[in-house]
Amino acid sequence: MPAEAARPCSLYVLPDRPTQADLEAGYATRGAQILACDAARRLAVETHASEHALEEAARRPARRR
Repeated sequence: MPAEAARPCSLYVLPDRPTQADLEAGYATRGAQILACDAARRLAVETHASEHALEEAARRPARRR
């Protein structure tokens, strides 16, 4: 697997004594960070799989008609 698929995501951490505003901002920020991280991982895995499929197809002899 590509390194991007295994790399941990950076997530917002609440301050020691969070206020209601910190909780609200943290909830929204973490949600966006998780979505972005998931999309990046999915792209890395799909790219990896596509590369291997192309390599495999290139190894097979061409069919004659």
